[in-house]
Amino acid sequence: MKLSKRNRSLSDVRNEQRIPGVIYGREMESTPIEVAYKDFIRTIQSYGKSMTFEADLDGETHQVYFKEVQTDPLRQGRVLHFDLHKVSASDTITAEIPVEVLNREEVEARGLVVELIAQTVETEFPVGAGISSFEVDVEGLDGNETLTVADLDLPEGFKVLIPEDRVIVSTSFPQEEEEEEVLEEEEEDLEVEAIKQKDEDEEEESASEEESEEE
Repeated sequence: MKLSKRNRSLSDVRNEQRIPGVIYGREMESTPIEVAYKDFIRTIQSYGKSMTFEADLDGETHQVYFKEVQTDPLRQGRVLHFDLHKVSASDTITAEIPVEVLNREEVEARGLVVELIAQTVETEFPVGAGISSFEVDVEGLDGNETLTVADLDLPEGFKVLIPEDRVIVSTSFPQEEEEEEVLEEEEEDLEVEAIKQKDEDEEEESASEEESEEE
């Protein structure tokens, strides 16, 4: 990604379809920068927020990764600002790595509901060893089963920073079935109550007739 030092207003930068940012980190002072919108999109689509890449600033190459990306909450997909963190080969990176669910369609085709509980997993790893996502395969799961952090296939040198028993993805039976069961139980209760009420009414009517005969 080719960067330029920024020495003008944010509005001027954005009016030219460029994105303002800042670069900082190992042996480098915080420096305002800007980049062409297309170059930014191409880079973040290739490396995400957890992989390092080379960025050129005034002819000097830096190993960096996206530390933070700010987007406009009112305009989906519009990037307002970004932070690049410079690293060296001996550093480690801490990042939220996205989780990708494999074979979700096959499981849902069996009538089950697949729910991704943890969208990302906070992980520490060496520079240059980043991955775009953790893949979790739910193909072998049945209803009411889970996969946790302990089930993740961690590359060498990776360390997860959340508890191993944290649930990543779960499967369950459709809510409709549970609602039908509840409705059936409620209908049975109503039927029992109706029969009970009918018996009480008949008993009261019989007692009333007996009192009438005695008079």
